[in-house]
Amino acid sequence: MAFLRDERGFVLSLMKAGKATTVEYPSTFHIGFFVGDEATVDEIRRRLHEDGYEVSEPSRHHGYTCYVAAPGGFTVELGAWRCYRQRPAA
Repeated sequence: MAFLRDERGFVLSLMKAGKATTVEYPSTFHIGFFVGDEATVDEIRRRLHEDGYEVSEPSRHHGYTCYVAAPGGFTVELGAWRCYRQRPAA
């Protein structure tokens, strides 16, 4: 089990399924993290790519986003909100 927390009190707990458990995610299942700007998306994407991860090219749909196949069979979205959209309050 692992815990990630930030200075605002957000806590994300992650735990492994038991050895006898088969985990299957729906085809569209993913988790997403949004950062402050497109340059940060590009920098993190570059680092992931250099570390050998399969990362999509960024695209502009609901934000400036890219996707990476994470260990365990699910997808992680990394994005920055479009400049004309107001970011949600933190």
